[in-house]
Amino acid sequence: MPGLRICLYQPALVAGCVVLAACGAPRGPDAPASATGGGPVVKVADPVFAADRIRAGTTGQEIDFGRAEPGAVAAMAKLMGSHASSVGPACPGLRAARWPDGTTLFFAPQPYDPPALVGWQTSDASSGRTCGA
Repeated sequence: MPGLRICLYQPALVAGCVVLAACGAPRGPDAPASATGGGPVVKVADPVFAADRIRAGTTGQEIDFGRAEPGAVAAMAKLMGSHASSVGPACPGLRAARWPDGTTLFFAPQPYDPPALVGWQTSDASSGRTCGA
């Protein structure tokens, strides 16, 4: 009775397929920069903008110029308390990660690495390479 044998194994087969479907690629803090959405972001500190970096409040942590785009965008999301509203091309030679309040990080392409942080802009200040400078 081959037909009966398949019916007995169907629940296990379905359960196995469900488990495999749940094993998709995770979207954590190291997700590609194009992943602007996801779960909620917990704000860890206020960003303090400096000439060549962004400090994470008084934590001693910072986002230095030269940091790769995926890590810089993920770290900045924790300082802003939200994911970037958009990440993509900005002006010739630069990419940008933008937040709803206008805060923008700028990245320059690298030959063999992800784009690197080269500038930032807020509503009242900027530093490094930006689309306006």
